[in-house]
Amino acid sequence: MNFNKIGPIALFILGFGLILLQYHLIYIYKFNSVYFVLIVPILISFIIIFLRKRNIISNILVKNNIFIIKSNNASIIGIAFRILGKQDINNSDNNLQKELDNLVDVLSRKSDNIKYSIVTYIYNRRKSSALIMFKECKNENYTMCETEVLQEYEILKKMAESIAPHIALEPIKVSNETLPIPNDFGNLTYARVFEKQYEIPKSESIQVDYDIELGYVITSSLAKIPIGIRSNDVFRHIGIFGTTGSGKSNTAAIIASQLASKGFNVIILDWHGEYIDKLKDFKIYNESNPLRLNILKLYNLEETVEIFQDVLELTDPQRYILYIILSELRKYKRFSLSTLYEAVSRIKDEYTWIKDVKLALLRRMNPILYRPVRLLLISNINMEDELANNNKIIIDLSFIPDVSVRRLYALFIIRAITDIYIKRKINNKPTLIVLEEAQNYFNNSNNEMVSRLLNEIRKFRIGLCIITQSPSSVSPDVVKNTNIKIIHAIKSNIDKKIIVDSLALDPNLSNILDKLDIGDAIISAPNIKQPTLIKIKEI
Repeated sequence: MNFNKIGPIALFILGFGLILLQYHLIYIYKFNSVYFVLIVPILISFIIIFLRKRNIISNILVKNNIFIIKSNNASIIGIAFRILGKQDINNSDNNLQKELDNLVDVLSRKSDNIKYSIVTYIYNRRKSSALIMFKECKNENYTMCETEVLQEYEILKKMAESIAPHIALEPIKVSNETLPIPNDFGNLTYARVFEKQYEIPKSESIQVDYDIELGYVITSSLAKIPIGIRSNDVFRHIGIFGTTGSGKSNTAAIIASQLASKGFNVIILDWHGEYIDKLKDFKIYNESNPLRLNILKLYNLEETVEIFQDVLELTDPQRYILYIILSELRKYKRFSLSTLYEAVSRIKDEYTWIKDVKLALLRRMNPILYRPVRLLLISNINMEDELANNNKIIIDLSFIPDVSVRRLYALFIIRAITDIYIKRKINNKPTLIVLEEAQNYFNNSNNEMVSRLLNEIRKFRIGLCIITQSPSSVSPDVVKNTNIKIIHAIKSNIDKKIIVDSLALDPNLSNILDKLDIGDAIISAPNIKQPTLIKIKEI
């Protein structure tokens, strides 16, 4: 707001009010018009003086990390930096605080028009420091000031590299918060390094043969060398591990997108519905358009019973009765509750335990007897046709509230897909099945089924991309049989030990497993000689 215009506007309003008052178009009761004429201008004058004295900031502009604060008479141009301590992954003991103190001492002896301020920000149990470099200048010298600030930035960067080689000054955008800065300061300083960043190992000799690009490795000359995996190695299965928010879904989406563009069939079992926005050209199966199965038509009835036993935690007698029931149901052209109870009634209660087992089994199966679930698992739709007409599919599982039913549905989808591809060799196309939250499919209780599945499907050019937060929550066979491993940040000591042992990581890499930034990952693959720390690109 331009306060120079307030005076004329106020005088105009006052004059207009006096005219209305003179012609009795407005009335001021119990108040002498003479006082009105005297007091109002005085009040307006005080307001104008007060506002002009305050020198209120009118706006803040940000351009290429340079902030510009415009006020009435001048502009403040500067750059804000986040202060980070660079820590070598070999845990060498660098005296970060001493380096920062030395840098501050040098800046304090500089005699020029550029000012520096170090701010310590304490919020939400977090402490961090920032350096602010700024210059105050007249509005007409705005371009010259910006040039001076950029020149000072180059000087500061070289100075920091020589005086404080382990201190990183990372330019950042300023926030929208307005902070009051005191006019004077005390005689104690508090410039501290609170945050550390672990440097990516540099390499000059990385030469990787790949056709699926994942990201890049940074060399000692700060060059970015692209790196990735080979599509032919996908059939040896992929394991992506990392805590929530570390970048697992982004990595899987990159792999899925590039393989689909190379002619692969890609099917994603999306446990939380995360991939719909990432892969918008994929066909979506969800609550409004569900993928229906017919588990009675699966090739191996024994494996169907095994899935039921695993999810519903059936006893061996219950498994035996279920096998008989499913064998009977295969004879019917359609499935319903009446056909189910008819099949159950055909099993004679020759012994008391048989009746008890049947009742216990029906109680266990109660969640899948509701009509919406029955329609998902037993329908007359030909799933083979659905898969044959679409090579890019996302199956959103998040609409199923009951976790056990969701898990049962997902396992039968895996079994049905592999059944179709293995027994009927649909299109004979290479295929990748992406399994989010893999601990819900391959936990420690179904090791035999997992091992058999992983070993069986690779012969038919089907690869699994197994994604989980915790390697310890899945079957050991999953970690052992995934020849491509992509490790994002891992926090648990148990999980870190599993990863370190499976990859034979050296101490340099094992020490940073819990310190990786979002998008950073350690990759191990047949086309990469040794585990390497890389930066994954964004989808």
